[in-house]
Amino acid sequence: MRHFAHHIGDYAAATAHLSMLEDAAYHRLLRHYYSTERPLPKEVEEVCRIARAHHRHEKTAVHKVLSEFFLLDQDGWHQSRADRELSTYKGLRQA
Repeated sequence: MRHFAHHIGDYAAATAHLSMLEDAAYHRLLRHYYSTERPLPKEVEEVCRIARAHHRHEKTAVHKVLSEFFLLDQDGWHQSRADRELSTYKGLRQA
């Protein structure tokens, strides 16, 4: 997927409580999710690498974002809105 809709109001409402670091981590993870069109890896260290989180406080931000916005499944960390958007995109692409 080369681009995705960023619903500013929805995003702001869902993330208003995040710190700047948590918001950055979340947005980096979402961009990766959409660009690869698949869930994030199950290994949290790999997810931290994707988010470019190297320091303890950055990794803590990634952990908080994963626990709040993603669900771990057998194939990796899923984000429900991104899954819906990707499903719609794939359906349109096949039509």
